[in-house]
Amino acid sequence: MEIQRYSTTAIIIHWLMAIMIIAMICMGVYMSDLPKGSEERTWFFTLHKSIGLTLALLAITRLIWKLISTSPPLPDIVSATHQKMAKATHHLLYLMMFIQPVSGYISSSFTKYSTKFWGIPLPKWADKNPEMNELFTQVHEISAICLVVLLVMHIAGVVYHMKRKETELFKRMWFG
Repeated sequence: MEIQRYSTTAIIIHWLMAIMIIAMICMGVYMSDLPKGSEERTWFFTLHKSIGLTLALLAITRLIWKLISTSPPLPDIVSATHQKMAKATHHLLYLMMFIQPVSGYISSSFTKYSTKFWGIPLPKWADKNPEMNELFTQVHEISAICLVVLLVMHIAGVVYHMKRKETELFKRMWFG
């Protein structure tokens, strides 16, 4: 049986985003415990914002690519229930890939700190407002937890199919 694969573009964007998202989650957990006002915390927050905005651009690129190209259908070996679960998980992953950077950027807009995208200052959308900052920080943190849960579900699905020797599913989104 011939494997219907994703395009090289889709594969590159998928794995680049996967690596960056995992790095961002680790960075987010680490930096939140750093002392407020420290140089290290400032450095990590600045880096986190730039990578987050890069991920937002990649998510837009990924969505556009998904709309203009054809994704291979899941093979018949995948049950209808698992196909529905995969579709729902993917849709929710896309949603979180947008909620995360948007909520982070909006949260940052309600602080005294500026947001820079790889050194380029971005506009502030609001004045300092601790209550709104807290609201969007909570949205950012809760959506991060949702993203982690969805990533675990996604990876568990991959492992499940690998254990069943259904390796062609993994090969669809791998290089080569």
